[in-house]
Amino acid sequence: MKKTFILRLLSRTDGFIRRQNFLVPYGLVLVVVILTIDYMIGPMIQFPVLYLIPIGFAAWYSGKWWGLLLAVMMPIVRFYFYILWADTTIHAYINALIRIFVFGGFAYLVDKIQNYKHELETEIQELKGILPICSYCKKIRNDSGEWEVLEHYISGHSEAKFSHGMCPDCAKEHYPQFVNK
Repeated sequence: MKKTFILRLLSRTDGFIRRQNFLVPYGLVLVVVILTIDYMIGPMIQFPVLYLIPIGFAAWYSGKWWGLLLAVMMPIVRFYFYILWADTTIHAYINALIRIFVFGGFAYLVDKIQNYKHELETEIQELKGILPICSYCKKIRNDSGEWEVLEHYISGHSEAKFSHGMCPDCAKEHYPQFVNK
């Protein structure tokens, strides 16, 4: 019970954060920290995989465009560091372009995954917990304490639809005269 409440609260919070762009200032602080560390380390040691953290957070919580903005901005800043270090070779240009394309693709994919997750959350209606069911007539007791036909209860709490038929065992038991022997 507590777990489902927490999950619902987190999913509502996630939607609120996404709508309000709440994490943008925190993401920008993270970008500044990562770029500062990158500058302090120097041109010889490169660890651009850290760039994926703020790009991923921006794409997940604030949308594709924020992620793409960081995916372009961070490699350009790194290229500017190369200029400051007086190392503007063709390798620096190529590395900057490769990073822009890879980070942009990463931001795009993270946004697609987040949108897919959101669509699934809105589409899925699950039956959870223990369902009190009558062992004879198979009616289910609903939240208000009334007994409801199984098909109606499940149809009301999910998108499942029912089609009725008869299994071979029930056909033999209830209609033996129509079953071929």
